[in-house]
Amino acid sequence: MLCQILIASGYHASLTIALPVVAAIVLGRIGFARARGRPALAGKVVVRCSKGHLFRTVWSPFGSLTSIRLGFARFQRCPVGNHCA
Repeated sequence: MLCQILIASGYHASLTIALPVVAAIVLGRIGFARARGRPALAGKVVVRCSKGHLFRTVWSPFGSLTSIRLGFARFQRCPVGNHCA
């Protein structure tokens, strides 16, 4: 509730608060990726589509320009079967 009030009132955190929070989120995402055995920032990984085709794609924990992410699911065009998976 307090967060909604602060956002609605136009409150902006100072740089001394915002910068450490952003840094903690970035480091947390990197640590989470490393713990799962994935590249820390970006790298090519082999993925399997919903129909079982294997292909390489660029994986990044921060987002992607070639796929749509909904929670933990990622929807991307499969170049092997030429379909969306």
